[in-house]
Amino acid sequence: MNDQRKTKKQLLEELELERERSIVLQEISNRLAGAHDTDEVLDLIVNEATRLVNTHAAYIRLLDGNELVSSVATEGAANFLAELSPVVGIGEDTHPAGQVMSTKKPLVMEDVAEGELMYPALLSALQKHGLKASVLVPLLANDRSIGVLVVLDKRIRRFTRDEVSLLQAFADQASLALEKARLLNEAEREKERSDALYRVSNLLAGAHDTDEVLDLIVHEAARLGGLMPVSFDW
Repeated sequence: MNDQRKTKKQLLEELELERERSIVLQEISNRLAGAHDTDEVLDLIVNEATRLVNTHAAYIRLLDGNELVSSVATEGAANFLAELSPVVGIGEDTHPAGQVMSTKKPLVMEDVAEGELMYPALLSALQKHGLKASVLVPLLANDRSIGVLVVLDKRIRRFTRDEVSLLQAFADQASLALEKARLLNEAEREKERSDALYRVSNLLAGAHDTDEVLDLIVHEAARLGGLMPVSFDW
C-alpha cells in the first residue's frame, strides 16, 4: 500500500512538473509572438531552464563568424564565464561547444572531469566554481548551428532523456527568437533601402540639380552601408 501511495505521489509530482514546463514554454512562445526584446526572451530561457531542470546555472553562446561569443547568462554562469575567454573556436576538436556545433547533437557530461575536450583552462574554471555536470544543446536555425545552450550543475548527476529534451525545447525557442530578430532586422534594412531609392527617384523626376541627386546617392549609400559619407570633386 505504501509503495502504491508513493507511486501515485510521484506520478502527481511528474504531472505537475510537466504542466509547469508546458506553461513556461507557452509563455516564451507568447513573448516570441509579440514585439519583445530578444535579449529579454533569451534571459527568460536560461533562467527557466536552470529552474525547471534544477541546475545551478545556464548560459548561451552565439555564433559570430567562426567563433562562439558569450550572450545571456544566469548569475552563477556569469561568474564562471568571467574566468574564460569571451570567445571560443567552433572546431569539433577544440571545445565541447564546438563539438555540439559540429554534430548538432546534445552533449551530456555527468562528470565534467571525465568529459571530452575538457581543456585545462575550462576544467580549472569549472572546478573553481564547484561545477561538476553539464549539458550542452545546439541552437539550430534551418538545420544550421547558430549557438549553444549550456547548463551547469554542482552535482555529479545523470540528466534524464526528458530533461535533455526539455533543454532542447528551450534551445529551439532561443533559435526562433534569434531568427525572428534576424528577419526583422533584414526587413528594416530593406525598408530603409526602399525609402532611400524612393527619395532618389523623386529627385530624378523633378528639375533638380545633378549634384544634389549625386550627393543624396552618396550619403544614402554611406548611411545604409555603415560607411563614412564622401563627396565628389568634379
